[in-house]
Amino acid sequence: MFIGNAYAKRNDLSEGDLERLLAALKDEAERYRYAIRNYPPDRMELHGKPYLAMLENRVSEVQRLIEERSRSS
Repeated sequence: MFIGNAYAKRNDLSEGDLERLLAALKDEAERYRYAIRNYPPDRMELHGKPYLAMLENRVSEVQRLIEERSRSS
């Protein structure tokens, strides 16, 4: 399953699939952080920071879901 599809269905994923999704999202955020390191300031503000913030928000959301499920189990 692609990361985007898995994230869209995150509430229905098993714990193992959520863990895999979290690892994939962390990897994607790290690769993007590496890719934008030489962006000029205007491009960084316009494209780099907003997209990176969205990726980091997804990581946080999946981490929250995993923690929520582990507390309720």
